[in-house]
Amino acid sequence: MTQHRKHRGFRTERVVAEYLSTQWQGACVGRGSGKDIVNLPFDVEVKARAGFQPLAYLKQLKARTSTSGELGFGVIRLNGQGEDAAEYCAIIRLADLLPLLILKYGHLTSEPTEADIDRCSSCGSYMIRKCLTCHPTITNVPDAILVKKSNMDGTIDL
Repeated sequence: MTQHRKHRGFRTERVVAEYLSTQWQGACVGRGSGKDIVNLPFDVEVKARAGFQPLAYLKQLKARTSTSGELGFGVIRLNGQGEDAAEYCAIIRLADLLPLLILKYGHLTSEPTEADIDRCSSCGSYMIRKCLTCHPTITNVPDAILVKKSNMDGTIDL
């Protein structure tokens, strides 16, 4: 790997950490811990490579998250993208994405239409029928852990 590519990778980690720190103040680049970004409630693998190897990224994440039990996803800076981390791609297993989608859209009983999408008058977030930013879904932590463990060992099928 050339020095330029190596430094681009390090810079990408810093850009992603800065972006995530807008929501999780302690987010910073981790060196030697295995996790690219530390002080987060999830595991992020940051890549800034010319080659696209999503299976390798997912395997690397699964090796770490199968032990920690954390949600893991990859952030990928594609060639030609600048330093706006909000524009980077993310890669996540569908099995890990589904519970997040249920938290966000589980309150919907039918397919929303364009008329259902609105802006919250309190915070300005886009919402469908109710604002989950101002009024987030409360998850019972022991139940969520039980579902995650059961799902991992194959005893339930979501």
